[in-house]
Amino acid sequence: MNTDESRQLLVERIAEELSRITRFQVRQRRLAIGLLIAWTSIVWAATVYSAETYDLTPELKTGQFQQVQAAIEVRGDLLVKAEEGGQQKLPIVVTGKVAYDERLLAVSTSQKARRAIRHYHEATAEIKVGQGLASPKLNPERRLIVAQTDEDGTPLLFSPQGPLSRDDLDLVDILGNSLALPGVLPNRPLQIGESWTLDRDPLALLLGLDVITQRDVQGTLDKVDGQTAILAIEGTAEGGAEGVVSKVEIRAKANFDLTRRAVTWLAANVRERREIGQAEPGFEVIARLRLALSPQSHSDALDDQTLDSLTLTADAGSTLLELHPQRGGFRLIHDRRWRVMVDRHDVCVLRCVDRGDLIAQCNISELADAEPGKRMVLEVFQEQVLQSLTGSAGQISEASQNTTDEGQRVLRVRAVGVASEVPIVWLFYHVSNDQGRQAAVSFTMESEMQERFAEGDRTLVESFQFTSRPLPQEARQPQRSSSATQ
Repeated sequence: MNTDESRQLLVERIAEELSRITRFQVRQRRLAIGLLIAWTSIVWAATVYSAETYDLTPELKTGQFQQVQAAIEVRGDLLVKAEEGGQQKLPIVVTGKVAYDERLLAVSTSQKARRAIRHYHEATAEIKVGQGLASPKLNPERRLIVAQTDEDGTPLLFSPQGPLSRDDLDLVDILGNSLALPGVLPNRPLQIGESWTLDRDPLALLLGLDVITQRDVQGTLDKVDGQTAILAIEGTAEGGAEGVVSKVEIRAKANFDLTRRAVTWLAANVRERREIGQAEPGFEVIARLRLALSPQSHSDALDDQTLDSLTLTADAGSTLLELHPQRGGFRLIHDRRWRVMVDRHDVCVLRCVDRGDLIAQCNISELADAEPGKRMVLEVFQEQVLQSLTGSAGQISEASQNTTDEGQRVLRVRAVGVASEVPIVWLFYHVSNDQGRQAAVSFTMESEMQERFAEGDRTLVESFQFTSRPLPQEARQPQRSSSATQ
């Protein structure tokens, strides 16, 4: 073998050895990368699957007791109609407190329908509008209140002890209804930092709205401290209350007891703008709510012996409200569509509003006392009604009279006509008793509203009762329904 051949053979052996070493290193490198990928996957999977979840499903059992305390502060402006279609702002400040024991009476299988009975220890408010001040308090004879929601989320508050007044209802129907709290929860386990979208119906109940049309309100499990899960709620919603459009922003924190499986605390800031309605002003306010809920083993005010004699389920009369004007010598019962617009010694004016539409107006005036035992006759009353309708091309279509169980004579005249080119129906009543007390009650509505009105005059007039006059006042002669036909 010559020198050149020996040199070539050596080069080939060296190249072969280098190739073998390189293939070994590549295999080692691939193995290391594969092991690294596998190890990373294992660590990632362990991290994901070991992240703890917390069950935020509420536990609702009939017979549960809890004590609820709420404080609310509202600041902003009332919006009222001004001349030429404008708006006027009036500053408003409201502070309110409620405290009650609550016993859960019934829960549906879906847990959407719930019914509870409450005993209110306190329900007060201080309301400042402009220079005016009012301090309503819950009627002490109406401390027991049934609170319920149906499967559609529709709420109802009523007292088994008798009809509430509008002030009573407004004092107990506030932001942060405790029946709403189970519904705003996600009803499933969550990890810290995970979010959920709040359902419409419980959110509407929480915010005091009848319906929510749009919402972007998210809840988040913020953190867990021991057995307390801390939740954050934030977002915006649009909806309506009594047919009036409302826009709301909410920022809230809540504590959820993981052992009790219940919300124990809620703090919320709510900014709301509500448009002006047919019977109520609008407003643009910020409300601050603080709600504390603590378990109870028993409540003497809500024991079986106390509740056995009461009707705790809603019936046709559960929603009726009692009206006893501060400056009037009468009281009556009406459905919740009616709202007082004017309360003066000479006239009380109510409006019936259904889903934002003005259905009818009612004017009530006390008249000068007649001689005891003497009553107005139906024929004379009809003549007075006809004289009041001369400018409206009105005519009488019905006339009747009856005597109530309390001995009051009720004269009723129905008339039809036209006002401002709109067909109108009037219902005129004259109410009197043996002592000579008299009152005029009238209803005015557009003809097309009769079906929705659904004889709303009957309950109101049939429940009318004279009471002692609050202050001595000058007797007035019977009027020819001039105010009643406005």
